[in-house]
Amino acid sequence: MEMNNNTVPSVARVKYAHWLSLTGYFALVIGIYLWHIVIHKTEHYMISLILLVQLGPLIFPLRGLLHGRIYTHAWSIYLAIFYFVVGVWYSSAAETLGFGLYLVAASLLFFIGCVLYTRLASRAVRAIQSD
Repeated sequence: MEMNNNTVPSVARVKYAHWLSLTGYFALVIGIYLWHIVIHKTEHYMISLILLVQLGPLIFPLRGLLHGRIYTHAWSIYLAIFYFVVGVWYSSAAETLGFGLYLVAASLLFFIGCVLYTRLASRAVRAIQSD
C-alpha cells in the first residue's frame, strides 16, 4: 500500500516500527554480550576491551531510542550499517559464522526498524504540525 504525502500513518504502524527498531537494538546488545561472555568465552584480559569496542557505540543512542526520538532513530541507521559490516566480517571465519549471521540479522532488523520509524514518525509529526 503506497502512501502519498497527505496520508497520515497510523499510530499502530509507528509503534510497530518503534518496537522493530528496539528489538533489533536489544538483539545486538544481548547477542554481543552473550557471545563474548557465555558462548565464545573470550580471554579475561581481552574481554573488557572487546566489550567496550563492540558495545560502546550502542550505548549512545539508548535513551533516544527508548523515548522514540526521530533524530536518534535517523542517525542510528548508520550504527546499524556498522554492525552489519561487523557481522559480515565475523561471517568470514568458519568458527564465528553463526555469530556473524546473527549480527547480520539483528542489524538488518535494527536498520529496517529505524528506517520505518524515521519515515512514519516524521510524516505523523508533519501532519500534526500542518493542522
